[in-house]
Amino acid sequence: MKKSLLSLVLGSTLLSALSYSAAYANCSLEVWEDENKGSGIKEAVEAFEEETGCTVNITQSPYVNHINVMLDAEETKAVPLPDIVMLPADRMGDAAKNKIIRPISFMQEDKDKYLLSGIKSFTYKDEIYACPRSVETMVIYYNQDLLKYPFEFMEDYYNFAKEIRAQGKYGIISKWDTIYYAYGFLSGFGGYCFKKKADGTLDPNDIGLDNEGAVQGAEYLRKFIDNTVPLSIFGDDGFGEIDKLFVTGQVAAVITGPWALDDYAKSGLNYGVAPLPKFPNGKYAQPFLGYRGYAVTRNAKDVALAEKFLRFINQDKFSLKRYENIHEIPPIKSIMHNPLILNDDFASAVAIQAQHAEPTPSIPEMSKIWEPMNNALYEAMTTKGSIKDALVKGANKVREDIKNSQ
Repeated sequence: MKKSLLSLVLGSTLLSALSYSAAYANCSLEVWEDENKGSGIKEAVEAFEEETGCTVNITQSPYVNHINVMLDAEETKAVPLPDIVMLPADRMGDAAKNKIIRPISFMQEDKDKYLLSGIKSFTYKDEIYACPRSVETMVIYYNQDLLKYPFEFMEDYYNFAKEIRAQGKYGIISKWDTIYYAYGFLSGFGGYCFKKKADGTLDPNDIGLDNEGAVQGAEYLRKFIDNTVPLSIFGDDGFGEIDKLFVTGQVAAVITGPWALDDYAKSGLNYGVAPLPKFPNGKYAQPFLGYRGYAVTRNAKDVALAEKFLRFINQDKFSLKRYENIHEIPPIKSIMHNPLILNDDFASAVAIQAQHAEPTPSIPEMSKIWEPMNNALYEAMTTKGSIKDALVKGANKVREDIKNSQ
């Protein structure tokens, strides 16, 4: 009797599993992952496919362009439309406002699993539009053969940079002709993207990227560029040039983000990682605190299936495996207290810097910041013109674009 009952239970379980798998056997999901980051979710995808019978197609491309590429694809039908896209939090507000992505229903239930700042970064009008996938901010990577220990103050980096130029090498560099990389200097002296109101929300009509503090920060930054930084790192090819100079031992320190870690580690360079230093005013650099997240698009063929996939791959075991594979820190509370992360020098540097970082604004108006201010910073850092005039021109273009969009 017991044997018959056990057989019945096992048979029923097997039948349910087969029926469950068969339900998705002819289904597929198109997932747009970041460039060269597909290995991070490979095991989770394979497990999901095995459990559901659903086919998951991964496309890897620069995640900051996913929304624009998707909009083009909706018109041209040149590529399969994605069910799920990775996007940065600063693009979320605009995408949500224009109904390009959908609220994720289970995130209201799961939100306490994630860092609060990550949830806020993907919230628009009380709806959560993405699963936070990783948290990132700027850190300093330093060549320990040229610089044994990192400095506490930025002025020490400047003096060191002047000294090491006598050896034909550079002290510290970064992609400072862009607002993303330069923002820590502007905000460290009192600049801001949007003024925070008393209730904690951001005022899209109060732009502080050309105020006295922002100008002062840009002028301090320009001191480095005029005296210790190669102009070859600016412009479209600058990112590659920065990495080349660092891994070939031509520069002692680079300010960049977690995305550089894999290439630096593979280079064999003897390097360390540290938080950003203090400025002469005693304030810490305040770079952006950014989040990457997975969102369900308006093109999703089966929203429930897409959400099931996202919940599945963000289980702790898969999130930890993702960190092991691509070294991007999951903003999941339980993972961030895991010894694997707590005892990692890189993760520790990011965690410390995150305490002195400003969440990248995710309101729709943030999309108006990038191009005008990138143009302004490029002009301010690569010409001998007025820094204030360049920032005023950029900030006024932002104000004009925001006004026209309201």
